[in-house]
Amino acid sequence: MGFNEWLNTILLVGITEEIVFRGFLLRKLMDSYKFWIANAITSLLFVSIHFPIWFYKGLFEFPYILGSILTVFVLGILFGFLYKKSNSLWSVIIIHSLYNLLVSLFY
Repeated sequence: MGFNEWLNTILLVGITEEIVFRGFLLRKLMDSYKFWIANAITSLLFVSIHFPIWFYKGLFEFPYILGSILTVFVLGILFGFLYKKSNSLWSVIIIHSLYNLLVSLFY
């Protein structure tokens, strides 16, 4: 993995996805819905943005895609819960970036 890919995958993705999904969408949805409903909606949207990546990388094959969908959905739920408990977007950005680092190293 080159430096630019590392920078994008590890740092920028974690920062931008968390600003959009937890920092903006989850906060806005919690104005109208209870936390768990807002978190589930945000997590489903979080899954949906990964579809183009899976298609591009040729990973959108049944039944394997079901595991990817479930993993990203559960991560979205966990990231939302961590955001709510810590009340800090930085905590979620760091955990998301560390997860991306581990996936990049071991996948």
